[in-house]
Amino acid sequence: MFSFRPIATVALVAAPFLASAAPQPIDLATTLRLAGADNLSVRIAKEKLAEARADADVARERLFPWVTAGMSLRQHENNSQTVEGRIIDADKRSFSAGVGLNAQWDLGEVYYQKLAAQQRARAEEAALTTQRQNTGTDAALAYYELLRATATIQIATDALAISERHHAQLVASASAGVTFAGDVQRVATARARNETSVQQAREQARIAAARLAELLKLDPTIDLAPNPAELIPTTLVPTSSSTSTSELKLAASTGAAAPDLAALVARALAARPELTQADARLAAVRALHTGARTAPLIPTLTAQATIGGLGGDTGLRSWSRGFDSANDYGVGLSWRIGPGGLFDRSRIRSSEARLRRGELELEQTRDTIRRQVVEFHARALSLSAQLASLHAALDSATKTAELSRDRRAQAVSGVLEDLIAEEELTRARRDYVAAVASFDQSQHALLHALGGTAPSKSP
Repeated sequence: MFSFRPIATVALVAAPFLASAAPQPIDLATTLRLAGADNLSVRIAKEKLAEARADADVARERLFPWVTAGMSLRQHENNSQTVEGRIIDADKRSFSAGVGLNAQWDLGEVYYQKLAAQQRARAEEAALTTQRQNTGTDAALAYYELLRATATIQIATDALAISERHHAQLVASASAGVTFAGDVQRVATARARNETSVQQAREQARIAAARLAELLKLDPTIDLAPNPAELIPTTLVPTSSSTSTSELKLAASTGAAAPDLAALVARALAARPELTQADARLAAVRALHTGARTAPLIPTLTAQATIGGLGGDTGLRSWSRGFDSANDYGVGLSWRIGPGGLFDRSRIRSSEARLRRGELELEQTRDTIRRQVVEFHARALSLSAQLASLHAALDSATKTAELSRDRRAQAVSGVLEDLIAEEELTRARRDYVAAVASFDQSQHALLHALGGTAPSKSP
């Protein structure tokens, strides 16, 4: 006899997981807050900044002397050599203890290395800002992708319900011999296609939720449910005077003017942290290049002072007989000649190549920023125009579907006419939802290209 015990056991085991799988609501403001809270890329950038600041401290501390303290025991047996060069038989012991103050200032190297380290720390500060902005933008794009996928589920579900209703009606009328059997099969095909669309939409929504959870460092098994009210066209950056009427109304509602493309490019070049990062790296390379040419001309200063005591005796009788103070002092200047010093042409050529590369990388960064502003500006303009067209198409499809339903209710039209109108409405809804999500994504991308960040609070 069939037993229900295994099924009950599985249900009990799966119950906690099913309960935890309930969709968790999330909105754009929460997404932006979480994006910078515990993101791994941001944390890595913070550690790089801490490392760069520590390196700057190390470079600065090379200007300070160091202290040594210790003691030594020494014993010698048998042959030794006098100052005059004679070999004698000498057994002796000695004991010394003291503190030494030592310093070696490679003044030129230390100075320019310190300047370079400070610039590298400034570059890492800009890199941290860049990573925070990138993370926030990526999270916003992922959130709108989840919004689009979630809205598509509802659209596909509505279309499936309509096709199922039509199919049930046709099956009943075909059984009565009123409807052509081929129409039943055609509607059945549409129903199967809509079932597939629902499954695909759910798949895309689940994938989008997992990707957003990864960016926010959340458990990817949690199903995130976005706020559907946020799927509306939102203008963060008014583009230009050629924007669509709908975008101009949105811009006017915020009191923002629409700058031209040249002004947007200038704004980006003044605000993007990537340029600050590239400029700081170039400044570090320039400091090292100057150091390669100038530092060898500056002498190395050495100083040493040892304060302690010394005692001992002939033979092996005592370690500390006659122990008394023994102090030594010394100061010196020196120049290094050869590799790493004067006349090291290879080092200078290497620094010149790094300097030229840094200048080219800075210009390349500027070119990339200009291209991004133009690209995202063009995309925002295009999507703004598309929204107007798709909104008109959605209105027309909605009216067509309403008229078709009325005709169907009055038995003037057939099920297939109604089905075609509903399919057209489904396509119009899906296209409009995709365009709205893409428009909002383009606005966040354009704002990021200008060096700005999205507001963390919902309007």
